[in-house]
Amino acid sequence: MTGEDIRPGAPCPLCAAPLAEQALRDVAGDESPLRLTLRNLPVLACDASHRYFPGHDFPVWLLNALVEVEQKKIPAGSEKGLVFRKYACCDCGGEIPSSGGEPMTFSSTLDWEKTAPFVVDITVPVVTCPACGRDQARSRAELAKLLPAALVHAFKTAGLKGPR
Repeated sequence: MTGEDIRPGAPCPLCAAPLAEQALRDVAGDESPLRLTLRNLPVLACDASHRYFPGHDFPVWLLNALVEVEQKKIPAGSEKGLVFRKYACCDCGGEIPSSGGEPMTFSSTLDWEKTAPFVVDITVPVVTCPACGRDQARSRAELAKLLPAALVHAFKTAGLKGPR
Protein backbone atom coordinates (compact mmCIF):
# COMPACT_ATOMS: atom_id res chain seq x y z
CA MET A 1 0.00 0.00 0.00
CA THR A 2 1.37 3.43 -0.93
CA GLY A 3 0.80 6.81 0.68
CA GLU A 4 -1.77 7.57 -2.02
CA ASP A 5 -3.87 4.57 -0.88
CA ILE A 6 -4.24 5.87 2.67
CA ARG A 7 -7.53 7.77 2.75
CA PRO A 8 -10.82 7.65 4.66
CA GLY A 9 -12.56 4.33 4.03
CA ALA A 10 -9.43 2.58 2.77
CA PRO A 11 -8.23 -0.49 4.68
CA CYS A 12 -5.59 -0.01 7.36
CA PRO A 13 -2.25 -1.34 6.04
CA LEU A 14 -1.66 -3.17 9.33
CA CYS A 15 -5.03 -4.75 10.14
CA ALA A 16 -7.33 -4.10 7.14
CA ALA A 17 -9.96 -2.31 9.27
CA PRO A 18 -11.38 0.79 7.54
CA LEU A 19 -9.65 4.10 8.18
CA ALA A 20 -11.65 7.09 9.39
CA GLU A 21 -10.84 10.74 10.04
CA GLN A 22 -10.13 11.56 13.67
CA ALA A 23 -8.72 14.49 15.61
CA LEU A 24 -6.12 13.95 18.32
CA ARG A 25 -6.84 16.27 21.20
CA ASP A 26 -3.35 17.29 22.43
CA VAL A 27 -0.11 15.97 20.98
CA ALA A 28 3.12 17.51 22.30
CA GLY A 29 6.74 17.28 21.30
CA ASP A 30 9.58 18.73 23.36
CA GLU A 31 12.99 19.85 22.20
CA SER A 32 14.21 21.77 25.21
CA PRO A 33 13.52 24.57 25.83
CA LEU A 34 10.80 24.56 23.12
CA ARG A 35 7.48 22.70 23.34
CA LEU A 36 5.25 22.19 20.31
CA THR A 37 1.63 21.20 20.96
CA LEU A 38 -0.76 20.20 18.17
CA ARG A 39 -4.40 20.41 19.27
CA ASN A 40 -7.15 18.63 17.32
CA LEU A 41 -4.54 17.25 14.93
CA PRO A 42 -6.28 15.56 11.98
CA VAL A 43 -5.28 11.92 11.41
CA LEU A 44 -6.61 8.79 9.78
CA ALA A 45 -7.08 5.89 12.20
CA CYS A 46 -8.67 2.47 12.41
CA ASP A 47 -10.49 0.85 15.35
CA ALA A 48 -7.19 -0.73 16.46
CA SER A 49 -5.71 2.80 16.94
CA HIS A 50 -3.24 2.53 14.05
CA ARG A 51 -2.72 6.17 13.08
CA TYR A 52 -1.61 7.74 9.80
CA PHE A 53 -1.07 11.23 8.44
CA PRO A 54 -4.19 12.59 6.71
CA GLY A 55 -2.27 12.79 3.43
CA HIS A 56 1.05 11.88 1.92
CA ASP A 57 2.28 15.50 1.88
CA PHE A 58 0.96 16.48 5.31
CA PRO A 59 4.17 16.17 7.39
CA VAL A 60 6.25 18.18 4.91
CA TRP A 61 3.50 20.79 4.55
CA LEU A 62 3.28 21.17 8.36
CA LEU A 63 7.06 21.42 8.76
CA ASN A 64 7.21 24.13 6.08
CA ALA A 65 4.27 26.01 7.63
CA LEU A 66 5.99 25.98 11.03
CA VAL A 67 9.47 26.97 9.85
CA GLU A 68 8.57 29.40 7.06
CA VAL A 69 5.45 31.08 8.50
CA GLU A 70 4.64 30.39 12.15
CA GLN A 71 8.18 30.73 13.51
CA LYS A 72 8.48 34.18 11.93
CA LYS A 73 5.46 35.37 13.95
CA ILE A 74 7.42 34.88 17.18
CA PRO A 75 9.54 37.92 18.08
CA ALA A 76 13.11 36.68 18.45
CA GLY A 77 16.56 38.13 18.88
CA SER A 78 19.67 37.23 16.95
CA GLU A 79 22.88 35.43 17.88
CA LYS A 80 26.23 37.21 17.87
CA GLY A 81 29.69 35.69 18.26
CA LEU A 82 31.03 32.22 17.60
CA VAL A 83 32.86 31.38 20.83
CA PHE A 84 31.24 33.71 23.34
CA ARG A 85 27.66 33.82 22.19
CA LYS A 86 25.59 36.91 22.91
CA TYR A 87 22.06 37.75 21.89
CA ALA A 88 20.73 40.99 20.43
CA CYS A 89 17.21 42.43 20.65
CA CYS A 90 15.08 42.14 17.52
CA ASP A 91 13.91 45.77 17.89
CA CYS A 92 16.73 47.92 19.24
CA GLY A 93 19.79 45.67 18.85
CA GLY A 94 20.64 45.92 22.54
CA GLU A 95 22.04 42.92 24.40
CA ILE A 96 19.41 40.59 25.85
CA PRO A 97 19.87 37.91 28.55
CA SER A 98 21.38 34.66 27.30
CA SER A 99 19.48 32.49 29.77
CA GLY A 100 16.35 32.41 31.86
CA GLY A 101 13.09 33.78 30.66
CA GLU A 102 9.47 32.89 31.32
CA PRO A 103 7.61 30.45 29.05
CA MET A 104 5.20 32.09 26.62
CA THR A 105 2.90 30.31 24.18
CA PHE A 106 2.31 31.52 20.64
CA SER A 107 -0.78 29.98 18.99
CA SER A 108 -2.00 29.74 15.40
CA THR A 109 -4.78 27.89 13.65
CA LEU A 110 -3.83 25.93 10.54
CA ASP A 111 -5.81 23.85 8.10
CA TRP A 112 -4.60 21.45 5.47
CA GLU A 113 -6.63 20.74 2.36
CA LYS A 114 -9.96 19.20 3.36
CA THR A 115 -9.18 18.53 7.03
CA ALA A 116 -10.70 20.42 9.93
CA PRO A 117 -8.58 23.29 11.29
CA PHE A 118 -6.17 22.48 14.11
CA VAL A 119 -4.19 24.61 16.56
CA VAL A 120 -0.42 24.82 16.85
CA ASP A 121 1.02 26.09 20.14
CA ILE A 122 4.71 26.94 20.28
CA THR A 123 5.92 27.52 23.83
CA VAL A 124 9.35 29.06 24.31
CA PRO A 125 11.06 31.02 27.08
CA VAL A 126 11.00 34.75 26.40
CA VAL A 127 13.35 37.35 27.80
CA THR A 128 12.84 41.08 28.09
CA CYS A 129 15.25 43.51 26.48
CA PRO A 130 16.60 45.74 29.25
CA ALA A 131 17.00 48.65 26.79
CA CYS A 132 13.55 48.77 25.13
CA GLY A 133 11.37 46.35 27.12
CA ARG A 134 10.55 44.07 24.16
CA ASP A 135 9.64 40.48 25.11
CA GLN A 136 11.20 37.96 22.72
CA ALA A 137 12.67 34.53 22.28
CA ARG A 138 16.43 34.51 22.61
CA SER A 139 17.28 33.58 19.01
CA ARG A 140 15.49 33.01 15.71
CA ALA A 141 18.26 30.60 14.63
CA GLU A 142 17.67 28.56 17.79
CA LEU A 143 13.92 28.39 17.04
CA ALA A 144 14.68 27.19 13.50
CA LYS A 145 16.81 24.35 14.90
CA LEU A 146 14.39 23.29 17.63
CA LEU A 147 11.05 23.35 15.77
CA PRO A 148 11.68 20.45 13.33
CA ALA A 149 12.92 18.19 16.14
CA ALA A 150 9.94 19.07 18.34
CA LEU A 151 7.60 18.24 15.43
CA VAL A 152 9.20 14.82 14.99
CA HIS A 153 8.78 14.17 18.73
CA ALA A 154 5.10 15.18 18.49
CA PHE A 155 4.54 12.80 15.57
CA LYS A 156 6.20 9.97 17.54
CA THR A 157 4.10 10.76 20.62
CA ALA A 158 0.96 10.56 18.45
CA GLY A 159 2.05 7.17 17.11
CA LEU A 160 1.72 8.38 13.52
CA LYS A 161 2.93 6.09 10.78
CA GLY A 162 4.08 7.33 7.41
CA PRO A 163 3.15 5.79 4.09
CA ARG A 164 5.08 2.68 3.13
